[in-house]
Amino acid sequence: MSRHAVEAVDRAVRVTRRFLFPFEAVRWTKLGFLALVMVSGGAGASGATTSSLGGPAGGGAGDWSDAGVTEPVSVPAGVERAANAGVERLAGFDTALLAGLDAALLTGLALGVLLAGMALFACSIAFRLVFYEALSTTEVALWRPFRDRFRQALGLLGVAVLSAVAVGLPAVAVAIAIDPDLLRFLGVSAGGLAARSSVIGPAFGVLAVIGATVAVVGTVVSRITFEFVAPAMVARDVGVIDGWRAVWASFRGSWADVVFYFAVHLVLAAGVGIVQAVAAAFVAGVVGVSALVALLLAAVALGGVGALIGTTAGAIALAAVLVCAVVAVVVLTLPATLVVRTYLTAFEVSTLAGIDPTLAPLAPTLAASDDREPTGE
Repeated sequence: MSRHAVEAVDRAVRVTRRFLFPFEAVRWTKLGFLALVMVSGGAGASGATTSSLGGPAGGGAGDWSDAGVTEPVSVPAGVERAANAGVERLAGFDTALLAGLDAALLTGLALGVLLAGMALFACSIAFRLVFYEALSTTEVALWRPFRDRFRQALGLLGVAVLSAVAVGLPAVAVAIAIDPDLLRFLGVSAGGLAARSSVIGPAFGVLAVIGATVAVVGTVVSRITFEFVAPAMVARDVGVIDGWRAVWASFRGSWADVVFYFAVHLVLAAGVGIVQAVAAAFVAGVVGVSALVALLLAAVALGGVGALIGTTAGAIALAAVLVCAVVAVVVLTLPATLVVRTYLTAFEVSTLAGIDPTLAPLAPTLAASDDREPTGE
């Protein structure tokens, strides 16, 4: 695979050029959308609402004028104490009920945010498969391949969740091994920690080594799944298990070369990432200066910086300029994002094509080794 990874560096350039050019506005718009959703996710916000029940306000025990009573009514001390005790019990019940409702609401919101995040991640994976299908046909469609590939995306989501657990739990173990005081969050007292320090240190030291190993293996499995198994699933139209079997059969005996592929991928990702960051910084600077000029003009029109900050019209102007600036940065950097995403994906698929062409979703017109322009199909 080392030879294939090196050859894929140049082959990915040809694939990227043939796939993206000649420029077509509609095609680039679709591909730009895919490039965005393949690398971004959604997140939600959660919060809690609280409420309280109040008792009657105003009108003390001796104020009976509204009832037409002219003389204050004497209430026996025993009755008054019993009434006060009943009110306290009701207040305690009310507080416990509200606390339970708040906990249930927070749990529901957290669960809803988690499910929404997983749904968005599944959609992101599905659009990744859509991008692979576009490479295999040179035709860019969105809805039909998204619908057809969504079940495969759910399988890949399961692998991603398992990999996250495999990486996350050892990370927690390593953190605890570094700082055992973190066990206080699990309800272990400081005294208990001190008493068990002779056991906790060595035990978590061994667990940290095992956890780090599991984390590395989980990361490698996740990368192989999304960089090799996922395109193989599109090329052969199979699920995760069959995709893994096909990739395993091709990679068996060449795992040392996989390390070389990861090294080449790291260098390429760092290089194109630096170029993309420089382009983004330049665009952000130009847009920032333009936004500042727009805000100064708005301040002059409104009567000063104070009016821009302290008035409703100023707040609207600030929000509008901020939104326009963010949209402008995203739109202007989208071509660079698309080229980078296409090149890295083409490198992954081209490496896979060098190992086994039947596993790579790469159209013949894109995979041709000569420099002739594709004639279309």
